[in-house]
Amino acid sequence: MASLFALGQNISSPDYIETKIESGSTFKKYKNGKLDSIVVAMYAVNYGNALIFAKLDNEIRITNADDENSVIKIELKNNKQVRTFFYKNKPAIVVESIDFDINQLPKNTTVTRSLSNNVIQNMSIKTNYEVFGDDNPDKTFKLFYGLNIRTDLDNLDAIFENIGAFFSEEDALLKIFYGSYAEKFAPKILTYLKTNDSGIITDGITLDYQNKNAKETNPYNIYKNGKIIKSGKASLADFQKTYQDYIIKLQE
Repeated sequence: MASLFALGQNISSPDYIETKIESGSTFKKYKNGKLDSIVVAMYAVNYGNALIFAKLDNEIRITNADDENSVIKIELKNNKQVRTFFYKNKPAIVVESIDFDINQLPKNTTVTRSLSNNVIQNMSIKTNYEVFGDDNPDKTFKLFYGLNIRTDLDNLDAIFENIGAFFSEEDALLKIFYGSYAEKFAPKILTYLKTNDSGIITDGITLDYQNKNAKETNPYNIYKNGKIIKSGKASLADFQKTYQDYIIKLQE
């Protein structure tokens, strides 16, 4: 791919080790025994693209060869992961791992909790979608939200290895880019809350996931204008439907 040479990536070099996956190949380069660079080449009829992952001193930088305006950066802040989507050099989306305490939430943000591979992920999300204007960098969007990195990892080497392991899976690209297939592997939502400038919940829905047996029920609350408007109990699977219904009503 000519675009990869322009980006300084020569995947035909013997330094890269290739793993063939569905709809593409993953190329890894090691330096001093550590994973140093990842290139994921994507192939389709009349289409070719690549995702480039580079580990720098203080960040992991992710670019899409077909999208010159977008950059994803992963950094550490107080040993917590911070993932930022930059568009035309401006931060558009910032997702930060947090310690979840429903009585002490971050201010003016969206707080989510989800369950993936038996690990609960706690995130705060701040967005500035105006940065995109009328543009829609769809594939980079999907990569940003679909790249499921273990949030309990607190050093860049381990995070980069986790990314490399994910893209060595046969169906890695399908899990990110292919609609209904990707949905099957999406994290299970536990919490979606919005807070005000005091960190108080204004709106949202949350499952108090204390009983870790997914088939057992746990209490949930739905908030509107700072008040609980509905409470109930649901299993993890049933709560996914409750959450989807809640989101649909928000969009009406």
